[in-house]
Amino acid sequence: MESRGRDYEQLLAVAVRVLESWGQQSPWPAVAGAFAECLDVEVATVTQIERGGARPLTWTSDGLSGQQVRELSRQSVRARNPLIGHYRTQADPCPRTPEEVIGRAAWDRSPAREVALSFTGAGHMLAVPSALTGSAQRGLVLYSGAPFSPARRAFAHRAQPLLAAIDAHDRAVAHLRQAGPRRAEDNARSYGLTPRELTVLTLLSQALPAKTIAARLGISVRTVQTHIHRVYKKLGTRDRMETCLLARNLGLTGDGPAPAPDA
Repeated sequence: MESRGRDYEQLLAVAVRVLESWGQQSPWPAVAGAFAECLDVEVATVTQIERGGARPLTWTSDGLSGQQVRELSRQSVRARNPLIGHYRTQADPCPRTPEEVIGRAAWDRSPAREVALSFTGAGHMLAVPSALTGSAQRGLVLYSGAPFSPARRAFAHRAQPLLAAIDAHDRAVAHLRQAGPRRAEDNARSYGLTPRELTVLTLLSQALPAKTIAARLGISVRTVQTHIHRVYKKLGTRDRMETCLLARNLGLTGDGPAPAPDA
């Protein structure tokens, strides 16, 4: 398969739509579907690496049920899939195939390959971590009937910053919702804040500089500063301290309202 410009544009459009849309729906089904379509694979899963192994968060396949995908994950752990072991123990943010981890001959006779074949009909895998540095806790696992060509591997590398940005955004929003979901979302809507602006505001309230926020979300410092200025304008504030205090009192940052002053 040759990577084409329209494939990358399609993935970019899906990522932007996921990040900017409002709602409770997880972004991962759309992401898995986009990767599956752009890279022409049989099955794409988003998998969480955990202490005991791996857990699928979502998947895309016309032929596999949720129960089958979970069983695929369970048996892959039991069969010591080299990708699971590799990313669980190594701080490696790069996309890898099993052949890279243990060698082609070892993968060809691996029980984990037989598990992949029995469930997906595909004997080739590519893991794409949702992190650009350090250890990856979740990422895409792609199953293909044909080896991953240099063009498809290059596409995965090119698209990885989008995946990392979606992961960072999803984690920040999840933290916010756990702390105070309804109030935060209702107040954000009333002030016209977009999901991206709310995410930036949440990180801003943690006393993070623009450079760190940019790194966390996989965007430029200039873009972060643009979001911050828009937040100021919508909240009617003038600086970081005033903005963070107001956001806290409104319950926008998940740490509850500021305590009332002593009478």
